[in-house]
Amino acid sequence: MRTWRRRVIAAAVLFVGIDVLLILLDFDPDHLRLGLLVALGVTVSGLVLDSMGDSGPPWTAEGGRDLVPAGADERLAGYVRLLESHLTADAAGTGLRDRLAALCDERLERRHGLTRSDPEARELLGVDLAQDLSGPPRRLSRAEIDDYVRRIEDL
Repeated sequence: MRTWRRRVIAAAVLFVGIDVLLILLDFDPDHLRLGLLVALGVTVSGLVLDSMGDSGPPWTAEGGRDLVPAGADERLAGYVRLLESHLTADAAGTGLRDRLAALCDERLERRHGLTRSDPEARELLGVDLAQDLSGPPRRLSRAEIDDYVRRIEDL
C-alpha cells in the first residue's frame, strides 16, 4: 500500500514538474494526454521494479545441524574438534601444542608453584614433553597425545 502511495505522489510531482516546464518553454501542453503519459510511465516503471525485486530463492533452507548436540559438553566437543583437526590436517598446527602447554602451565602453577621454564618443571614433565611444548609444532601421534595428557594429569 505504501509503495503505491509513493508512486501516486511521484506521478503527481512528475506531472506538475513537466507541466510547468512545458508552460515555461511556451508549449501548450494537453493536460489530459500528459497526465496519461505520466501515469503510463510511472505504472510501467513500477511494474518493472516490482518484477525485478528480490523474492529470495525458490527453496526453503533447512536448519543446519549443531556442532554440539543439545545437552552435550561444549568444552569437550571443542577438545574433540581440536584433536580431530590435528590428526587429520596436512601440516602440524599450533592449536594442540598451545592447548597442551596451557594445561601444563595451569597444573604446574596450581600444584607445584612452577612455570615451564623452571628446571624442576622440566624434570617433572620429561625431556620429550618439554621439548614438544616449547619447540616448533610437529604432528603428534595418538599414542604421544595420550601419553602427554596422562603425564600432565599426573603432575
